[in-house]
Parts: sequence; C-alpha cells; structure tokens
Amino acid sequence: MVRQRVGVLDAAHRHGGIRGQAVKGAHRIVIVGGGFAGVRTALELVKRRARLKAFEVVLVDRETSHVYNPLLYEVCTGGLGDGGASARELRAGVAVPFSDFERRVKKSALRFVRGDLSGIDEEAREILLRDGRRLGYDDFVIALGAVPNTFSTPGVAEHAYFLKWLPDAIRIRERIATFLEAQRKGKEKRVCVLVAGGGPTGVEFAAELANFLHRLTYAGKLPRDAWHVRIVEAGPSVLPNHPEKVRARAGARLDRLGVEIMTGTKVVSVESGRACLAIEGDGEECVREADVVVWAGGIRPPESVKALRLPTDAKGWIAVTPTFAVKGKEHVWALGDATSFLHPKTGGRVPALAQAATREAAIVAENVTRGLERRLPLTWIPPEHWMTVTPLGGRYAIADLGRVVLSDGLGYLARKVADFLYFSSILPLRRAIHVWVRGTRAYSKND
Repeated sequence: MVRQRVGVLDAAHRHGGIRGQAVKGAHRIVIVGGGFAGVRTALELVKRRARLKAFEVVLVDRETSHVYNPLLYEVCTGGLGDGGASARELRAGVAVPFSDFERRVKKSALRFVRGDLSGIDEEAREILLRDGRRLGYDDFVIALGAVPNTFSTPGVAEHAYFLKWLPDAIRIRERIATFLEAQRKGKEKRVCVLVAGGGPTGVEFAAELANFLHRLTYAGKLPRDAWHVRIVEAGPSVLPNHPEKVRARAGARLDRLGVEIMTGTKVVSVESGRACLAIEGDGEECVREADVVVWAGGIRPPESVKALRLPTDAKGWIAVTPTFAVKGKEHVWALGDATSFLHPKTGGRVPALAQAATREAAIVAENVTRGLERRLPLTWIPPEHWMTVTPLGGRYAIADLGRVVLSDGLGYLARKVADFLYFSSILPLRRAIHVWVRGTRAYSKND
C-alpha cells in the first residue's frame, strides 16, 4: 500500500526547496545526494516511468548544482592567463543546476529539494533534514558520496586546500592568482605548492598547474625559479592503483613538467608556509616550504552516514548486498562512494569512479522498479578492470583502455569524448553540447 505524505512536500515548497506540487498517491522515491550516483539513479528511474506508473522522484542535495568533479583541476588554473576565462565561465563548464533536470523531465516526475540530511525515521519511513523538515518515502536511496580523509593530520583543516567541491577549486584558483599578481608587482618572489596524495586527483592537479606555470615561464612572464610543485605520496609510486605502464608514463610526464615526486613519504603536519614530512623506512622527518598545500590524500564516509545508524563495515562505509539493498533493511538502498561493495572475485572495494557510480545507478533503478513489480532484484558483478583517462597538463592525457594505452594527444581526445558522453547522458543533446563546448573553450585557453 502506498502511504500518503500529507503536506510534506508542500512544506518543502514553502521553504523554497522544491518546484511544483507533490503527486498524490504516487510511489515516492527519495534520493539523497546529487553526485554521479544520485543524478543517474534519478534519471534511470524516470526512464522506467512506463513500468513505475504513478511515481515521483525527489532528489535531495545541500547544493543547487550537480558538479562534474573530474574537471575541477581545470578550474584551479583556468582563466589565469591573458585573455583567460572568467570564474563564471569556469563554473558553467562543470556545474549543471538541478533545475535543468527538473525541466528535462515531463509531467513533473522529478523534483529537487535543497537540504542537508540529518537522520532517518525508519518506522515512519521519513528522512530528516537539518532544518527540521521531514520527507516521506516509499523507497529511500542513499548516494551521499565521500569526503576528504585528513587522517587527523594536524594543521590540515586550518592550512590546506581540498579539491573535492567547486568552491575548493575556486579558492585554489584565487590563491594562485594572488601569487601571480604579487610576483608581478615584486612583492612575492616564489611560490611552493605541495600536493599531498599521488592518486588521480593530486596528479592531475599538479600536472595542470605545472603546465600552466611552464607556459608563463616560456612566455617570459614568470622566472623558472619563482615556482615549485611537489607531490608527496605515501606509497611507492604515484597512481598506485593503475597499471605499471600508466604509472611509468605518468612519472615521465610529471618529470618533464618539473614536478618533484616524493614517494614513501607522509605529511605529518601542516603549518602556515610549510609542511613536516616523514620518510618511510628510516623514520627521518624533514620540513619543506609549502605556501600552498592541496590535500588529495584519500576519502572517508561523510558524517551524515553515522546519523543514519545503518550497518557499515569497519571503516564506516555502508554495507550493501549485491543488489545494493542496505543489509538488513527494507526499501533502503545505497550506492556510490559511500558504500562498501566488494568485488566477488577480487574481494576489493569498487573504486570511487564516476563510471562505477553510473553503472550502479542503473542496477538500483532497475531493482526499485522490480520491487514494485514483485520481481526478484538483479545482482551486480563489477568489472575487474576499469578503463581510465588521466589528464596530465595541457592537451596530454593517458587513456588506459585495457589492452591499449593511449597517451599524449590521443589520450586527451579520449578524455574529451568521455566528458561529452557523460554530459549527453544526463542532459538533452543541445544543452549537453552547450555545456561541453563552453567548458572546453574556457579550459583550453591555458593549454
């Protein structure tokens, strides 16, 4: 039996969080999290409208836009050169307002509520928002994503920048712009940038920044000794989860760009203008100049996961079955970076990739639909190898396509194709082309 949620969505409308009216008597699917997993789950459910019949999807997120995180590294240096793009143009190339998805869906089957999750009332089948609102659900989908893991390293919260959300990228861009202006006026002679973490996020940012600064040096606008970019990685190499061929090419590319790589090294603490490092093995500690510290040292579950009081693994990731149902719960699903989905063969956790989240979304949407049809759910077996594209400054990227690894211009082309395919999968074609072209133009000005 479908429960009636009298006044819940109307109350949300009065708070300015929702467009349109609730669909009375409809099966309500509430999705919390507007990242890759959440947005794609919502759109996959809408695709199944003929099977779902009377339904509505409510997408909840604390922000007003869906952000394409793989391009945030571009925002950090975008528009800083002569004739560069404005901050507004840079945002437009990565951020899609949730209202665009509402307008895309006919008959108001998809609604957006701006809010911050604070808990769940399983007995009443309602989620609780931090401002006191309650949203009823018939199926609840958790797509909260992950947040940066600082490992309680002293000084990180106070002195480091993160590269997880759009405001982070804008703040890094402003800091680099401040240095360039001070250097031009002779007020600052040198900037040292330390990137903590040699995974894709850290490597992509370091390469893009070094490439941009190299261009300024080549043009005679910035002395080569006025900047230094360093990656600090605790493991034996950068991109530790990538194949050896990819790691080798990435290392060579970073070396050509003048990026210093310190492997087997951990950041012990961060202070204003410097970082204390510990070299693995001999236990030696050293201090390195660090005017800008960008923290890309891993992820952890968001605090809101604890508030849900759901089953988790030892590290706090939500425990799910192979169907993405939360273990021991009815009508509660979870997917994406916040979950602990283990590969049945390798035993490893599915990586935090956009492509993984979008594949998971199709399974979750299908299983919610099958639940209404009283059919057995599907189980998911993830691939053992994921194809990846790692951009490394300018128009250079390494595309790991399995048996073939492309680099340089061909790798970059593969990345641009991947970006376009994503936008076209969530937006009408004309709008997708507009967002992709606008972003490509803005970011290529630094290439």
